[in-house]
Amino acid sequence: MIKKLRLRFILVALISVLFVLSATIFSINLYNYSKINNESQKSLRKAVDQIARYSEMSIDPFNGGGNPGEEGHGGGQPGGQPGGDWNWGDMDSLYREHYFIVCFDEEGNIDETRSRYNGIYAGSYDPSTGTYTNNQEENKQLATKIYTSKSKSGATGNLWYIREERKSGTYMAFIDVTDKLNNFNNFLISSIAVSAISYTVLAGLIILASFIVFRTSEESYRKQKAFITNASHELKTPLTIISTDLDIIEMDNVSNEWTSSIRDQVSRLTTMTNQLVTLSKLEENNFKNYPFEDFDLTKLSNECVEAFLPTYEKNGFKFNASIKESLNMHANKYLINELFYIFLDNALKYTKENGQISLEVKNAKKNIEIIFSNDIKDDDKIDPKQLFERFYRSPNSNKKEGSGIGLSIAKEIIDLHKGKIETVVKEGKIIFVLTF
Repeated sequence: MIKKLRLRFILVALISVLFVLSATIFSINLYNYSKINNESQKSLRKAVDQIARYSEMSIDPFNGGGNPGEEGHGGGQPGGQPGGDWNWGDMDSLYREHYFIVCFDEEGNIDETRSRYNGIYAGSYDPSTGTYTNNQEENKQLATKIYTSKSKSGATGNLWYIREERKSGTYMAFIDVTDKLNNFNNFLISSIAVSAISYTVLAGLIILASFIVFRTSEESYRKQKAFITNASHELKTPLTIISTDLDIIEMDNVSNEWTSSIRDQVSRLTTMTNQLVTLSKLEENNFKNYPFEDFDLTKLSNECVEAFLPTYEKNGFKFNASIKESLNMHANKYLINELFYIFLDNALKYTKENGQISLEVKNAKKNIEIIFSNDIKDDDKIDPKQLFERFYRSPNSNKKEGSGIGLSIAKEIIDLHKGKIETVVKEGKIIFVLTF
């Protein structure tokens, strides 16, 4: 039990830390990527605005005046900068980038007068000089292709582009973000590496902390188990003596309601102590306590039915059994037998008057299914989620007394065998579907 809790604690803590680290790294890198995209589009839009504005004034803002597309024309402010309200600082960063802007007229033809080229994208980088060379034909072909596709913005490789509509024409603006993406990728790899190292360290600390945190609980649980085992053994002696004394009393005197009541309570206490010991052992999930073997499940099922059938008939219950022939199982035979007894006894206690009880044992693909069902009263308020809690009793379960831990033992038996159980309450029936 404590081992399971510690593993769950570690698992939840590790998942939580992984989620926080992943969300943080994702958010930071998404912000960086968005920043690159926004800055690139902002620069391109400014360039388009300036080209569209100054092309009408026969000024090239990128070359200090003259006609757009012509190099080296002085004019405007000293130093070759254009005059008027031109903000050279906004364009200085773009001027150092490898970009090009192609203008198309209303007929879809390239307007060379309003186009601008600075560097080139594919096949233009010269590693010997570290510079880009101009290849305007490749630029025009790429711009024409994307212009025809009507795309507003996007990327082709490391070349990002936008489409801007102006009075003077349609501008396809491209910018090479190779360096920026390289920096982005380097930061992404570094952040993931740092997060992985941090996660490993935190995982170690969490595992270490789990042993410290659960040490006290484990000790308390160990003492609790020892107490249950010792108390069970101590109770067996007085219960045996009481039972023997009852036998002697009934030999000397006729049995009456008082002796019968005492015997019933002794039987109940004996059953409860045995169940507590069984439950304590099952919670260890120790297969050495309950070794597995191959056995005939069909035979075991029929034997359990035969044991309960007379009692069902005596109480006026209708019983229906459907058990597949030649069905074998690899499990602990004693525990599976106990499982049948728990559910069949549970049906005996909680089936409504003259109700029906059913058992079905069959193959289901590669699994074995055992289905128990019984009729219940319409006013029985059964919570399937609490049925397997220790000492849980439904509000209307006053027909017969029980310990309240039978189904808890059943759940532990199913878990030990790596099985599953589904509980359904519908149409006046409660159905337990066990899958192994």
